[in-house]
Amino acid sequence: MKRFAVIAALFFQVIFSASGQVVTERCWHLDRLQFLAQRQDFWRSHKIFTTAAQPYDRTGGGLYSLTEAQYGFGLAIIEPPFAHHVTGVTTALGWRFGSGFAIGGGTGYLKYNDGYTVPLYADLRYFIGSQRVKFFVAMPAGFMMNFDNFRDYSRVFANPGLGLIVPVTRSTHLSFSAGFLTQVDREIFDDPSFNGPWHDSFINLKLGLLFGK
Repeated sequence: MKRFAVIAALFFQVIFSASGQVVTERCWHLDRLQFLAQRQDFWRSHKIFTTAAQPYDRTGGGLYSLTEAQYGFGLAIIEPPFAHHVTGVTTALGWRFGSGFAIGGGTGYLKYNDGYTVPLYADLRYFIGSQRVKFFVAMPAGFMMNFDNFRDYSRVFANPGLGLIVPVTRSTHLSFSAGFLTQVDREIFDDPSFNGPWHDSFINLKLGLLFGK
C-alpha cells in the first residue's frame, strides 16, 4: 500500500510539472505575439514620419486644393487703414507636378483693421523631398480688390513663405506655414509723385488643409 502511494505521488508530480511547463510555454508564446504586434503598430505609425517612407503621391502629379485660414500682424507703420492686422480665409486650386513644383490660382476674403480686400492671385509652390512630411516654399502673388473704394483701397501683393504638410489620410494633409506679406498701393504706379504710405507689411501665419492625390 505504501509503495502504491509513493507511485501515485510521483505520477501526480510529473503531471503537474508537465502542465506547468505547457502553461509557461503558452504564456511565452502569447507574450511574443503581443510584442510582435506592438512592434508592427509602432513601425506602421513611424512610417508616416520617417525619411525612408514612400512619397505620398505615386502618380507623378495631380490636382490639388488648398484652403487656409490666416492671421497677420503689421510691421513698422501700422496706424493707417489696412496696416495694423489682417485675418481671413483663402482657397487655391491647381496642379502639382511630379517634380514637386505646383501652380494654381486662388481667391478669398481678408479683413483688416479698417476694411477688407478680396485677393485674386497665382499660387506657386515647391514641395521638397520625397518623405511623407514635406517642407515647401510658397509664393502667392496677385491683386487685392476692394469694391467699396476700388481706386484707393485696392492693392498689389506678394506673400513668400515657408511651411510643411503632415499627412492625415492618403489624400488629405495639414498645412502649416509662415510668411511675409507685402501689399503695395497701386496709386504709386499711376502717380510717381504719390507721397502717402505706399506699402504695408505683415508677418502672417497660416493653417490649412491640402487635398490631392
